[in-house]
Amino acid sequence: MRKRIMALGLLLIMLFGVASVANAAVKDSASVMASEYINSCSAAVYAYSGGTLEIFFDIRSPGTMDKVGAKTIVLQERVAGATTWNPVHTFSYLNDSGMLKSGAIMHNYSVSYDGAVAGNSYRAKVYFYAEKGGYDTVEYITNSVKAK
Repeated sequence: MRKRIMALGLLLIMLFGVASVANAAVKDSASVMASEYINSCSAAVYAYSGGTLEIFFDIRSPGTMDKVGAKTIVLQERVAGATTWNPVHTFSYLNDSGMLKSGAIMHNYSVSYDGAVAGNSYRAKVYFYAEKGGYDTVEYITNSVKAK
């Protein structure tokens, strides 16, 4: 009898432990995805020969936004053998009006950088933006690529 009570007690502890972990995971993923302004966003850096890089981004909103796109893109470089990323160029909607679109649900766009050093790695920090009454911003860091 005593063994059954202990086994039942252990079983209940395990069940409640799993349920609380599952509940926490659901809350975390819901808070990351919950936004009145941004449904999804992604970006990537592509390397072409001759030291040319292209940074492409895509953002989608739940409805038509007054403005949607990226306000800033910071291109970062990591020299071969180094561990730190250093900014080498900043793209801004103030200098490139194509980075933000008015009256749209989604927007995709790309910017180019000529001057990448072959063998060095590059990534971009993209600061997504959507506005309609209020606004939301999301920072997105791309995977890295090696310049050609």
